[in-house]
Amino acid sequence: MVNHDQFCEVLIELEDTLVEQFRQIQQLIELTLSERQALLENSDSLMNIVEEKEVLLDRLGVLEDNRRKAVQKLALERGIVSDETSIAELLPYLDESEARRVTRLVEGITSLAREARQLNDYNQALAVTRLDWLQAAQVFLVGVVQPEPAYAPPYKARPAAEAANFGMDYRA
Repeated sequence: MVNHDQFCEVLIELEDTLVEQFRQIQQLIELTLSERQALLENSDSLMNIVEEKEVLLDRLGVLEDNRRKAVQKLALERGIVSDETSIAELLPYLDESEARRVTRLVEGITSLAREARQLNDYNQALAVTRLDWLQAAQVFLVGVVQPEPAYAPPYKARPAAEAANFGMDYRA
């Protein structure tokens, strides 16, 4: 009986972790949309958004570790031996209602993670495009202020050949 209670406690811990992962990924999507808006508007808030995303990704990493530990504990409770135990391997050992809840949570997390990845890829492409544009503008501006190759300050004498023809080329 104690073994079953331990299994239920760890299962509740797993479900809580999955719910928190779901919420954190929702937040990540919101931040990624804010990041896109900041990129489009050249907003100064971009760095703050990026820092918030880094903190959120760290939290997601901790939650993922907690999820793995809970899955491993549940596998040990049921005697499942595997190098990388997955939630799918645990489903046959759960009650039908528990299995449905866990499956829905995992599917929701997977769906949200896919959406977050797509949004992030779009933002990355947008950022690279903006960076390329800035680099091209910088090259153009530097080229505008650079002196022409034949330029010489007025206090320096011109070469004799150039002075004789005043920069004109005579050909027969």
